[in-house]
Amino acid sequence: PDRSYFNGCSNGGRHAMIAATRYAGDYDGVLAGAPGYNLPKAAIANIAGGQLYASVATSPTDLSTGFTAAERATVAAAVLGKCDALDGASDGLVQDVQACRGAFDLQRDVATCSGARDGSCLSAAQKTAIAKIFSGPTTSNGSRIYSTFPYDPGIASGGIPFWEFTAPVLLDSGAVGLIFKVPPENATGFNGPAFALGANLDTLVTQINATSTVYVESAMSFMTPPNPTDMSALKNRGGKIMVYHGVSDPIFSVDDSESWYQGLRAANGGDASNFARFFRVPGMGHCSGGPATDQFDALSALVNWVEQGQAPASLTASARGPGNAAAVNPEVPASWAPNRTRPLCP
Repeated sequence: PDRSYFNGCSNGGRHAMIAATRYAGDYDGVLAGAPGYNLPKAAIANIAGGQLYASVATSPTDLSTGFTAAERATVAAAVLGKCDALDGASDGLVQDVQACRGAFDLQRDVATCSGARDGSCLSAAQKTAIAKIFSGPTTSNGSRIYSTFPYDPGIASGGIPFWEFTAPVLLDSGAVGLIFKVPPENATGFNGPAFALGANLDTLVTQINATSTVYVESAMSFMTPPNPTDMSALKNRGGKIMVYHGVSDPIFSVDDSESWYQGLRAANGGDASNFARFFRVPGMGHCSGGPATDQFDALSALVNWVEQGQAPASLTASARGPGNAAAVNPEVPASWAPNRTRPLCP
């Protein structure tokens, strides 16, 4: 072929970041969605979140009782109330993520329950737990394990519960316990929930970076780019990379992608826009869904950039309302036009 492209989201986004760094000579363009390029760290972060939800859950076997759908809707409404208009348009989307960090305060802007939890408030213990989750996990000495997460109205979306409440004990437990850490747990009789809810975070961080005579490469070595902000090989051959990420992604944080992009800019004299673009998608969860304009053609934009030299100044994103040919997103608010569009700006 005249040109070669790589496109993936989630773990596929991680593969895309690997392609752009380890195999830059093989691709002219790379499109990475919600790239979990720090996957072992993100998995530990989700386990940490599971432990915190368990600490406030009313049912020990159901982490979702630590932060119910009604409570998530209450927080989402508070975020929207404080942050929707900060971007100049009151349209149900928080476009100015950075301004929202300063405008929204969980302790101040969400009511604290004076009695029983009823969905309209959070208990003091819940506020402490949720704030820790969104601040990102740390080791016992305060070292950051993984990124922060921004507050976004998409916190109330239907895609959140699996990643926040089920994945820690069903997916991340096995991934960390049986694959990422050295030494791994014995698979025979492995109990995912018990492992996740009883794990010591300091130990896990050490183990995902560890090697042995049997496991000669650590998870953080073989699963991540050798240096995520060194894309000089791709740049020098004229290649391009575009990254998009939902602001309400509950498993791989948009803040981690933001940190990567700022690091990439710093590594390129403060400006990487001649070969890299990063797009945040307000309201969108993990790769799609949420109260968002989550339908956009980033691949064609990448091809035009590579083959025609037309760098994308923005991407036009549309809502998947009733009658949408690419399937309806049931979380598009009824007040939105079904074909609403919004620009995604790098």
